Amino acid sequence: MKKTCLNASLAIGMVLAALPATATTYTGPGTSLYSSVNDGAGISSVVVNNDASTISFTINSSQPQASYIFYAIELQIIGQAGSGYTGFSNPFGPAIGISSGENAVLDTYGTGATPYVYSGGWVAGSTVSYTAGGTGTTSSSMTVPLGSLGLSLGESFYFDVVSTYTSASDGGPQAAYGALDSTGYPAEANGSYVPYDNNTYYDSATDASSTFNSGASLYTLQPVPEPSTLALLGVGIVGLIGRALNRMAKQFFPLLSAFHNQSGVCSSRQKIRGS
Repeated sequence: MKKTCLNASLAIGMVLAALPATATTYTGPGTSLYSSVNDGAGISSVVVNNDASTISFTINSSQPQASYIFYAIELQIIGQAGSGYTGFSNPFGPAIGISSGENAVLDTYGTGATPYVYSGGWVAGSTVSYTAGGTGTTSSSMTVPLGSLGLSLGESFYFDVVSTYTSASDGGPQAAYGALDSTGYPAEANGSYVPYDNNTYYDSATDASSTFNSGASLYTLQPVPEPSTLALLGVGIVGLIGRALNRMAKQFFPLLSAFHNQSGVCSSRQKIRGS
């Protein structure tokens, strides 16, 4: 019985340990610069979730994408010294930043994304692949290890998500076409309808219509119980179930036995009468 309880509790622990924390949805304006909203660059919402070792982001756009959208997810981790770095540039040119401090960024391109952390300079982590996104879709999703963004369970961070790409007919990559923490669309970094020119950027902390550093853009990495804790919980649950079944058995079997004995007596009497 003890072995059965242990096996059952371990199974319960493994299942529960794999479960993510409750997802949080952040609503965006769904607008962007000119017609780029029709290319999926308008961010309608971002869903953030984590489990014990990873964090996931799902970016939903207000219109289907005509191609893979380039997104940048900027993080300002509470309690860490802000780098103040604002000129981060992804491999295709758009530049974004947080003037009040940026500790990490998840930079997307095509079918992949690369996490970076700031430690005297930007250090790239392993590339991760999209689990969704591309032509005709309205969302892009990615999951990365917490450590690749310098995060730990229980920590909180402010963040912004910026769309940084539309089709070439709209002028090619820009510093910003749309952002989560903006009630409208952010202005182009260089003020003209051409790609980033290496001396300007979109600043999530100072954009006139931004709500950055507010509760709307705050996420806390929710602790997920360790497998050992869940195993103990499983032992308790299995024990309670076993105790309840034992009680039921103790109540049921005497009744069944009494019924069986009574049936046996009746059968004997019938046999005597029949003879």
